[in-house]
Amino acid sequence: MKKIMKTDEDVHMISAEVPVTFARACEMFILELTLRSWNHEEENKRRTLQKNDIATAINRTDMFDFLVDIVPREDLKDEVLASIPKETIPGAGRLSDGFPYCNMPPQDAPHLELLVS
Repeated sequence: MKKIMKTDEDVHMISAEVPVTFARACEMFILELTLRSWNHEEENKRRTLQKNDIATAINRTDMFDFLVDIVPREDLKDEVLASIPKETIPGAGRLSDGFPYCNMPPQDAPHLELLVS
């Protein structure tokens, strides 16, 4: 994480807490996108997460609007786009898929740690 941040020529020094904070934010982002993608996969009664599940999660959720250019709509199959109500397409101004903003466990929940011997 620190190497990536140092690639910006404007960054001179990074405190020790910053990479840890960014790593946690990335973890939360990946978890949220994965859960929303998994919800779409479950709706279609499949057991394999596919690229179109991720694209649909991005298109259904306003907070992922910044990813629309990275995962363009033409990657979605026609039937997937047809299944998305027009009011859920980004720019509609509201979350309408019924899921809360974040599905994260409480901060004091037990975490699995990788033990290195």
